[in-house]
Amino acid sequence: MARTYTPAEVFPAGEYLRDELDERKWTVTEFAEIIGRPIQAVSEILNGKKEITTETALSFSEALGTTPELWLNLQTAYRLYEQRSVTSQDELTPVARRARLRQVIPLAQVRSRGWIPETDDLEATESVVCDLLEISNLDDSPQFAVAAKRSNSADPITIEQVAWLAYVRRVADSQNVAAFDIDGLGQFAESLPGILKDGPSELSRLPHLLGERGVCLVFAEGLRGGKLDGAVTFLPDGRPVIGLTTRGNRFDSLLFALLHECAHLTLGHITAHSGAILDDDLIGPQSDPDELAANQQAVEWLFPRGFEVTVVSVPAIVQAATLHNVHPSVVIGRIQHVTEKYSLYRNRIPKVRPELQGAGLLS
Repeated sequence: MARTYTPAEVFPAGEYLRDELDERKWTVTEFAEIIGRPIQAVSEILNGKKEITTETALSFSEALGTTPELWLNLQTAYRLYEQRSVTSQDELTPVARRARLRQVIPLAQVRSRGWIPETDDLEATESVVCDLLEISNLDDSPQFAVAAKRSNSADPITIEQVAWLAYVRRVADSQNVAAFDIDGLGQFAESLPGILKDGPSELSRLPHLLGERGVCLVFAEGLRGGKLDGAVTFLPDGRPVIGLTTRGNRFDSLLFALLHECAHLTLGHITAHSGAILDDDLIGPQSDPDELAANQQAVEWLFPRGFEVTVVSVPAIVQAATLHNVHPSVVIGRIQHVTEKYSLYRNRIPKVRPELQGAGLLS
């Protein structure tokens, strides 16, 4: 954190005024007469009992051949020095502490979501933020390993993304799951498109089904500006966690994000021993080999026999969905991706949030 340096000592403006009068061999009475002010007012300024006003600074500048800014700056510098001297150089003021909180976490959003309590107690707020982010103090950085699917993958991870990931980890920590079965997860991912072929109504089964393979699943809407689709991480005890944001509120996108995160686990891109990191090694650009491999594996799970765009019509989409044993929206999503016509049949893609909210699964 940047350190602010201040002078060892700053003198009242009155002491500088005394030096000016001594230099000119003017008495207090003479100077008061020159500027048209009571002797008592000048004496109080000389003794540091009265502050210099804008009007007084103008009078001083005219009498002494200086600028009014000189006297106002001397007055301000001394006031700041006095106020800073009350607080140790190594101790942050309440203003600085409140600013620091907002540099490490989107405080207003996190409070509005109920992730931390609303309180004016700075000590309490700092404590719960540290607890959420799994750090000992606010100068530390979160140290959990994460691989994430996000649209701003070329940029450094944001505080919105970190806060969401931390919340997902906290929710997952309360889940009881079986021992992690990486082979079982792969078999499950392969069958998942067929399990969900009837659409969002089957989403409520996912936490249990993934839990049987040793994976915690958390649905939590992303924070504003988060730009996350999902992420995979490991808890300290070795339990893998998949978090999904429902960004876009599309069934096909949610399914693909889930398969993408499953691929990261089955392909070994992130493990319980990946190390404590939150950087571009695991959260990398879409051209990163691991990201490309996870995307490719997700596509193969969706369309193991391959998929080619031929005639685009509702009957053709339904026929393709039946052939591949997937929900029609999965076919639509693939066509949109291949053709880059993202509005094509968009109204036929089911929304996922109502189903997840109804099942009590969306935080």
